[in-house]
Amino acid sequence: MAPFDSIPVTALGVLAALACVVGGVPLFGLGRRALRLRRVMGRLEERPLSAAISGWVQVSGRVVLESPLFAPLSGRPCAGFDLEVCGENTRVGGVVGEHRAFRLEHGGASAFVSPDRARWQTSVTDARTFGPDAALPERLAQLLETNVEIRWLRARRAPLRIVERALEPGAVVSVLGVAREEHAVAHEEVVELAATGTDDGVATTITAGDSSTAELWIVGEDDEPVGARVFSEPPDPRKLQPSLWHMTLVGFGPALSLIGLLYLARAVAPLIGGRL
Repeated sequence: MAPFDSIPVTALGVLAALACVVGGVPLFGLGRRALRLRRVMGRLEERPLSAAISGWVQVSGRVVLESPLFAPLSGRPCAGFDLEVCGENTRVGGVVGEHRAFRLEHGGASAFVSPDRARWQTSVTDARTFGPDAALPERLAQLLETNVEIRWLRARRAPLRIVERALEPGAVVSVLGVAREEHAVAHEEVVELAATGTDDGVATTITAGDSSTAELWIVGEDDEPVGARVFSEPPDPRKLQPSLWHMTLVGFGPALSLIGLLYLARAVAPLIGGRL
């Protein structure tokens, strides 16, 4: 502990050391996750969707709607949309939107793409500028109210530039995520049909039970803050990899915790020595 001998032990220093010990753990977790993702991304190659995929994949296919939305600006049916909003002559703004699950199809194979924590990079489908006195459609106004920065712009009556990016049916997209099978269980009840009353009427009992079907889903990894990623254009694999800075946290996190522990050990050393 020689390097720490010249550092005075203070209450503020003890608090900082505790913060280093606690903060080093999540930093190490972030670095470890970035290192694992970089290895995964380095091995991925885009391929057409097939029924045999599993684990991390980057696949392409055609979008098929399951529960369609309608984009608020263009009015087109879509699986989801993002609205990029900013004030004119300012960088203040935000992104609001809505995503729903859709089916990705290629040949005879299909998979559902989860909207949970999803990040979509799709093509522009409409763009408009609304003046301070423009009457916004009710649905659009409700969406804009969900973002603090956009509410601030509207409160100051700033003209809004809105760019819509929607995922339309039939679009060919690339999807990056984790492919896995999920089993859906359907419960069927027993139904008894009475005779019709005619000469050939026969009472019939229909019995049924639980049935299970396996469906292929593409989702985000459980411990990742971002879900499946959807691209209207094939992405550059190098841009998908975590930065080198994030990977250095694998070493920086434990080092930070160690520094904090050494300082705390120096702080409590006189107390332990006095008791002995």
